[in-house]
Amino acid sequence: MKNIWLLLLLVGFSAGCTKTIPEPEPDPTPDPLQISRVFNAFAVNFSGTWCGPCGANGIPAITSAATTYGPRLNVMKVGFNDEFSAPGNNDLAAAYYPAGGSMGIPGFGSGTAFFGSSPAAWRSDVDAVMQTPESAVKVGLAISKNRTTADSVYYDVKMKAFEAMPMGIYAWAVFVVEDNLTAPQAGLTPSPYNHKFVYRGYAQIPGRPGFGAFGHHMGSNPNAPAPEGIPANKEMSAQFAYARPALTPAVNTNNTYAYVVMYKVNSSTFKPEAFINSARTK
Repeated sequence: MKNIWLLLLLVGFSAGCTKTIPEPEPDPTPDPLQISRVFNAFAVNFSGTWCGPCGANGIPAITSAATTYGPRLNVMKVGFNDEFSAPGNNDLAAAYYPAGGSMGIPGFGSGTAFFGSSPAAWRSDVDAVMQTPESAVKVGLAISKNRTTADSVYYDVKMKAFEAMPMGIYAWAVFVVEDNLTAPQAGLTPSPYNHKFVYRGYAQIPGRPGFGAFGHHMGSNPNAPAPEGIPANKEMSAQFAYARPALTPAVNTNNTYAYVVMYKVNSSTFKPEAFINSARTK
């Protein structure tokens, strides 16, 4: 009997001395630039707070699409001759509106296509883009806010080619948008309206020549754009800086986020001629 109690005591003591190996702690700083093989639409809505059809048709169209597709639809509302006009407006309009065409609004662009004032045609194109299978996605993108200073916001961007890309001049651009801007909107109630997806300008790679609102050449010599292919599994990184422009209302960085958009650009005009993919900050 004494031996049995001694055995139980030793077992209990041994169990009490056994150390539990803790589970590994999660990485406290995971890489924010994880690239997924997914196709995200990029779209613009040319608008104006003074424009009744923009309030009646334009804003409801982009709001409905954004509600349906969430972060896979990177949409921005570009204001003309209103309180939301921002640097790069004319570049964007020149790229999307047909040459010599009307600058009427609301106007809708998706990728690099323009659909006049037809919300139905634009939405149909966006819906089609969203059906793109993973196997057809040739390039993935990621973007993350790095830091904010007194006058600028810095964004880290990354690209990975899942398949080889043909010869061409490729560029990537970073657009900054802001939510929760309050202003009256003709054709829409309540007024004043809480505007979202408002374009607030573009970022640039400091010290490097670029294509204005359409960012920078992604080739081996970014200072001398020339057609180049992109090999499969190629990865590329850069940092863009958004120097906050003097806008009214002032840019509130707590309400901003950014899109990185990759284009193939025309070798003569350096304007977008094909849309590759896009991504937004988390």
